[in-house]
Amino acid sequence: MKYFLLVIGLLAALIAALIYVPMKNGESLLPPEKARQLLNEATGLLATADEDELPAMYRWRDASGNWQFGQMPPVGVVAEPLEKKEVRSLSADEVRQGAPVQK
Repeated sequence: MKYFLLVIGLLAALIAALIYVPMKNGESLLPPEKARQLLNEATGLLATADEDELPAMYRWRDASGNWQFGQMPPVGVVAEPLEKKEVRSLSADEVRQGAPVQK
């Protein structure tokens, strides 16, 4: 664990040096505006994952009558595909204002 934290610290120091240490021309290799733009693009890509990329999920009953869930039902079992539901998140402001939670 300590090596992981050491690597994270070194990466943070490297990024800070790229942003704040000036080169010969007085500008840094990675201007803060460009760093912010790259960070926003990276987080935007993570936030806009397409629902169609999610694996299909199925449910079926086993020999004991218990429900089982998975991506690949066993051969010879009648499995029902599960419906994908839309995920909605609330902002902190909406929670503070008492926005109704939709079920």
